Amino acid sequence: MTEFILKEKILYEDNDLIAINKPSGVLSIEDGYDRNKLNLRTTLNKAYGKIWTVHRLDKYTSGVILFAKKKESHRQLNLSFANREPEKNYRAIVNGFPVWDSFDINLPLKVNGDRDHRTIFDPVNGKPASTRIIRLSSTERYSYFDIFPSSGLTHQIRAHLSASGFPIFGDRLYWYCCDANGKSDFPFSNFFLHALSITFRHPVLNKHIQISAPMPLLFSTMLDELKLCKNC
Repeated sequence: MTEFILKEKILYEDNDLIAINKPSGVLSIEDGYDRNKLNLRTTLNKAYGKIWTVHRLDKYTSGVILFAKKKESHRQLNLSFANREPEKNYRAIVNGFPVWDSFDINLPLKVNGDRDHRTIFDPVNGKPASTRIIRLSSTERYSYFDIFPSSGLTHQIRAHLSASGFPIFGDRLYWYCCDANGKSDFPFSNFFLHALSITFRHPVLNKHIQISAPMPLLFSTMLDELKLCKNC
């Protein structure tokens, strides 16, 4: 993914904030080494002037992401996220067949915990993290999950699923738990994690808003190919 039309990705916009359906492969903010790489914040700054980042999505995670247009709105939203008030819902295609229909993953995580900068399970130095998983459909090798993280650590969903034996399909960085060599060969560069919706209290209107992002075509196509229920 190298280019996109911004106006086609706007999910919600008012005087205080803007929500974008982030394409997989696009950075949320500037790259730490190459600031010329395509990213949402720079794109929005060029279109709107100063834009504030509320939260981030990994490069290959698609879906709804919020930005603030005003400093005070940003401050209020930051407080809300720090207090874990927004409700976030993700969808993922994973490797593996669980024996359960729903499961709460409560594993402490340490961000940047190894030489590959992964978030890892660390019962001693890790921070508390909780992710609720609901199995929507499964085949013998793959499953489709509904995911509700109640905390927001970097790579939390990817790390929790990997540590539980269900790495996200295509996620090379977190495939290590299921591959003796720590490597995997996928015919695509992205992984299949989508930020489906977010529900939060508007910082000015003082009412709850839910914003949803439609599933990317590649995600829906993969659900078909793996014979998973895309209408679940």
